[in-house]
Amino acid sequence: MTRFLSLGFLFLLPLAAQAQQTDALSLGRIAVRPDSLRGVIQGEILVFHRPFTPLLPLQEQLRQVAGVQATPYSGALGAQVAVRIRGAASLSGNAQPLYVVDGVPVFQHTFQLSNSNSPGGIVPAETMELDTNPLLSIPSEDIEQVEILKGGYETALYGSQGLNGVIRITTRRGKAGKPRLTYAGYGGVQRTRYRYDLLDAREYATLHNEVSQRYGLPAKYSPAQVAALGKGTDWQNELLRTAAVHEHHLGLSGGTATTRYYAAADYLNQEGVVLNSRLRRYAVRAALNQQIGQRLRLEATGSFSQTEQRIPAYYAVANALFTPPTQSTTDNPDPGYYVNPVEVARQAYQAPEQQRLLAQLGARYEVATGLILDLRANLERATLRSRSYRAAFGSFPPGQNGDLLFTYRQLVLNPALRYARSFGEQRHSVTASLEAMRQAPETTTAQRTYLPDPSGILTTSTSTAQNSVTFYQLTAGYTFDERYQIRGTLRRDPTNTFDATKPWSWLPGAQVRWHAAKENFWTSAPGKLDVWVGWGRTSGAGNFGRNHFLSMLSGGNPRQMIPLFLPEPSQQLDAGAEAGLLHNHLTVTAQAYSRQTNTTVSNFYLSSITHDDYLRNTGLELTVRGSWQAGKVHGSSQLAAAANRNRFETGDDISYSFSHHRTLNHQPLSTFYGYRVQGLDATHDLKYEDVNGRGNPGDQQPLGSGLPRQLLSFTQQLTMGRLEMQLQADGMFGYQLQNSALIYLDATNSGTNASGRVRQRWTPTHPDTDVPVAGTLLPRVSTYTLQSGNHGRLSALTVSYKVWEKEARNVRLWVGGQNLVVLTKYRGFDPNVSSAGSHNQQAGLDAGAYPTARTILLGVRATL
Repeated sequence: MTRFLSLGFLFLLPLAAQAQQTDALSLGRIAVRPDSLRGVIQGEILVFHRPFTPLLPLQEQLRQVAGVQATPYSGALGAQVAVRIRGAASLSGNAQPLYVVDGVPVFQHTFQLSNSNSPGGIVPAETMELDTNPLLSIPSEDIEQVEILKGGYETALYGSQGLNGVIRITTRRGKAGKPRLTYAGYGGVQRTRYRYDLLDAREYATLHNEVSQRYGLPAKYSPAQVAALGKGTDWQNELLRTAAVHEHHLGLSGGTATTRYYAAADYLNQEGVVLNSRLRRYAVRAALNQQIGQRLRLEATGSFSQTEQRIPAYYAVANALFTPPTQSTTDNPDPGYYVNPVEVARQAYQAPEQQRLLAQLGARYEVATGLILDLRANLERATLRSRSYRAAFGSFPPGQNGDLLFTYRQLVLNPALRYARSFGEQRHSVTASLEAMRQAPETTTAQRTYLPDPSGILTTSTSTAQNSVTFYQLTAGYTFDERYQIRGTLRRDPTNTFDATKPWSWLPGAQVRWHAAKENFWTSAPGKLDVWVGWGRTSGAGNFGRNHFLSMLSGGNPRQMIPLFLPEPSQQLDAGAEAGLLHNHLTVTAQAYSRQTNTTVSNFYLSSITHDDYLRNTGLELTVRGSWQAGKVHGSSQLAAAANRNRFETGDDISYSFSHHRTLNHQPLSTFYGYRVQGLDATHDLKYEDVNGRGNPGDQQPLGSGLPRQLLSFTQQLTMGRLEMQLQADGMFGYQLQNSALIYLDATNSGTNASGRVRQRWTPTHPDTDVPVAGTLLPRVSTYTLQSGNHGRLSALTVSYKVWEKEARNVRLWVGGQNLVVLTKYRGFDPNVSSAGSHNQQAGLDAGAYPTARTILLGVRATL
């Protein structure tokens, strides 16, 4: 069986102390647990101990697991995070993994605007998806463990919803014992980690005069004016600020042998590093477990959260980069039609308020020895109200110009019959389950736009959608003498959640595992050697509202974006081995996988497209965990590495086109398509490679992918007496980034301010350069602005000290930092960003919408 990975204190611990489980200093351990009655062979698990990284989004902590990429949409407060498990498995425009909370699929719906305008052809996901990160609704202190299911068999357990992997979250419950009151709180500051290198006022004026001279126009600035100019206005300094953040969590838990309870309340207040941005979250949670007699167990959980945000217009930061430094904060060069970046941030913003409710009732009855009847009912409800405000422009004053109301409700009913017994002196173990799950989501949308004056409403739209689908599943498993294990699953799923008349699909999975260290011939020191092979089929047909994308087909009308539906049947074969060495102080896990997804699409309105398309993924994963001791210092270390290769293959000449990417035959997804620069031409402009021999300006061609080929993560935990330290570092390699701001900032036409790179432009006195002459515009995609995203990051570092301890009561102080150091040559706010959200065909886009912050925190945790 796969091992459990414990997340001690802050992060995922390596093999902390299986051989020294009695060591009181050990914060976590890796262990083998019997199969659960739900018939799932466990995946890699993060078990949270307190305290751990409180402000770092949960998804970003998943990078500690080999093969998991977590990329925020931006550095904005509450921003969503695109998570890719074992690479990109789908062409979908919203290809997120399935989140399962306490056994129930949740967070499958995204509140999304019907349209949006954006410069440069990029639509930042924040302008379309108004949801906050759904995991923000569950405070970190309320999470007990997180499982990452990525293998062929494990994902097949979730059938038509398991295509992109599964993240299962188990929330905290009460434990038998005296009532315990816990408090966890912290406060700190955030500041932008990186700022663009831009021209100052004197440099900008000089560039502007050179452009005018090239085109025979009079110079705007005289030599005396240029000499009198200083640094000018630093618009980044005007817009970006140091921001405060604090969070407080209060919990109460306890119980008896028959009754256990847990209750908690949480408050988060976070100011943004961009002017006029903020986030507040209120959350409460309760859980009750009750044993009635010997056979019946009841449980009830409920959580409610409310998030209030203020989000400046996504172009506010870009305006700060583009506005000339010669312009002051009080200048108004074009009355009625000019608003400086500071006023844009103050006047143009969204004010969303979101509420999330999760409630679950469960009953478990032991019908006979080993036979369990399990019934769960779950309600998920989300409401989003948002008001939009615009800046003054022309004759229109600033003010509110739109409002919307989204609601989402899903009812889930999950009856199951489970069986688990051992026979023949415990040599034969059998598990089986038969279950069904019915999901019934319903959404409503009401959207209205208008002018900020009494001139009336411009547009009004309302819509309602209902759906329901039922899954059926059979799982079975057999283990002989704790050595040989086989597991299987078979799901009956719909092939199209939008059309009930479509045929059903059967999605099987199986896994064979050999516990070699249990064999009689194993004579080495106590350890572990497991070998396994797994296989499974999944699809994306059950991912409500996510299994489609809008695209322009090759040869089509550029203005016509066609909605394409993606059932995407997929199969994955994986194999692995795990060895425990040196009395299990060192554990090495290696896995390989191959996955093929049929990406043939169909049009929502027209006939099916009949060609056969495939997305193929292959990869390797390696995890090395070790525990050690040097004097009084106990340490545990983990290194996780992964490599992934994906290719799109089509039986036709069809391709899918986007503003910066194309999905092409025999190329990776998210392939940038543009011009390859070959220095400067005779006029000192950029020269592009001529592929077809027809002459300059050259030809567009594939230039690399926005999906990383290699992932690397390192975690370290040190303990010495009452002092502890935790570190998480990770990196992404082998991918490209397209920064839309640099398309303008690296140009030398002085239409906007320019980057420091322009200082090296060609002039008669500076001929040895690859930066073009003043007055040059840049194409949308070229190797001139396309950059490597390779980077290493110190994601989090925390040091804590236990100042008081008596029995189970204690007080601990800690200080920590996040995003402290990023080693990269990338010239944007952050090299790990995805402005196109979780769209697998548009990875690697950076619209510069919101910078990433460096965070310093001071916290306390007490158990009384």
